Amino acid sequence: MRNERSARDPVDRINAFLTGLEHGLLVVLLVGLIGLGLSQILLRNFAGISLVWADAMMRAMVLWLAMLAGAIAAGRLKHIRIDLIDQWLGEPWARRINRITLLLTSLVCVLVGSQCFRLVLLEREFPGEAFLGIPVWAVLLILPIGFGLMAARFFARALTDPMPEPSASMVDKPE
Repeated sequence: MRNERSARDPVDRINAFLTGLEHGLLVVLLVGLIGLGLSQILLRNFAGISLVWADAMMRAMVLWLAMLAGAIAAGRLKHIRIDLIDQWLGEPWARRINRITLLLTSLVCVLVGSQCFRLVLLEREFPGEAFLGIPVWAVLLILPIGFGLMAARFFARALTDPMPEPSASMVDKPE
């Protein structure tokens, strides 16, 4: 028991660090997106000017927010999923089916992530600027990173606890 716990401690610490990093990035991106959008509105309405690069930067921030939030949702199994089988099967079978589904989902994320990485490499070959001198490939780098994080989270959940937490809609309500 002691060896199992000590072996999991570094994994738990790494997971906690990555989760904190993801949450911190989400907060910074969301506050930055709101601040930049608000400044654009104020500049356009009151000064008649706008920041030329702001719209492109906000689109990039939305992409990064979506990928990071997707990775977090994957880790918590709060992503969009269809749970028809779980309702009809008993828990042992549902657990097995969920484990297989999570492993296949992880594989799909790895495949999509590898294609996203190829896209980033292609963008590096034919450089373009997204905004403020930042290359397009740097903006797109979140795609393979995000799918890699999702693949790792789905794989980890498949090996540890493949069952999602019951949500409010899944819990039987008293009549």
